[in-house]
Amino acid sequence: MTTMARPNFRVVIAMMGIALALSTWLTLKPQNDDLPVAELSAIPGDRDNWRCVQEVPLDSALMTEMKSDSYMDRLYQDRNTGQNVEIMAVYRRYGRREFAHRPDQCYPAAGFNITSKDHTTLPYAGRDVDAIHLVADGRNVQLANGKVGVPNEVLTYFFASGDRTESDFIRQQLAMAFERLIPEKNGWTFIRLNSRIVTNEDDALNAQKDFMRVYGRAIQQVITTDGSAPAVTAALSPDQATGTAP
Repeated sequence: MTTMARPNFRVVIAMMGIALALSTWLTLKPQNDDLPVAELSAIPGDRDNWRCVQEVPLDSALMTEMKSDSYMDRLYQDRNTGQNVEIMAVYRRYGRREFAHRPDQCYPAAGFNITSKDHTTLPYAGRDVDAIHLVADGRNVQLANGKVGVPNEVLTYFFASGDRTESDFIRQQLAMAFERLIPEKNGWTFIRLNSRIVTNEDDALNAQKDFMRVYGRAIQQVITTDGSAPAVTAALSPDQATGTAP
């Protein structure tokens, strides 16, 4: 892990302004509804030492608000260690804007306190890529049954478009906006991993790294819709292609 450098706020504000202006202008351009859509349900439910143990329901109204074209949320478990990793992926095909809901905002809104934020790396598409790394304190989370407190969590997230990745939200927004001008056929996918801290933070983060070591290539193939990646069926066996638990 590396400590996040203090941002240059003038540059950040300028980039946000450019992204907003360009994105707003490009919204007026008609979108091509004939482009292919990545079906995230094709991500395997069982691979190597990891297996899907639960399909986590997502709010369909929120997904519509996010203009998602495909999404999934699953809880996986390592057969060897019992460690759980939940993955949420939200795909938006080429030309669509914005990913407004990120853990930096959603977790505090749910009552968590973000105690640290820095960078880490996760395996993806055959290499290690930069990702945002958060630790969330859940001791003050209010539950529906009146109780207070849930286990602390380690979270990581990044954005992916085919084999390209980006961890910085503003840069990802700029890339998404400029792709309305430059022909690109892959959409963007927001990928978030979260794990409850059972023993310590390092174990939780290492479980996420191992999960992506096993699943990173399959995820990349599923979300690549421009034909540049090997066929998805080459990476998935017939019983895995449904993305359901065995």
